[in-house]
Amino acid sequence: VTDPLFGLAVPTTCPNVPDELLVPKSTWADGAAYDKQALKLAQLFNKNFEKYKAGSSEAIINAGPQV
Repeated sequence: VTDPLFGLAVPTTCPNVPDELLVPKSTWADGAAYDKQALKLAQLFNKNFEKYKAGSSEAIINAGPQV
């Protein structure tokens, strides 16, 4: 499964690990709060990356969070 915001591949199963632990949102009591914090983190990442953008390839730039 691919995380829609960060584009990271997330495993759906792992031996000896409950499946629900592999989905970060499911570990939060409030899914809406998770979504809000994930969006904030993605925005902060993109803002911080601005200082490296000029020296980065298009592939690297496009690999960041999709906000």
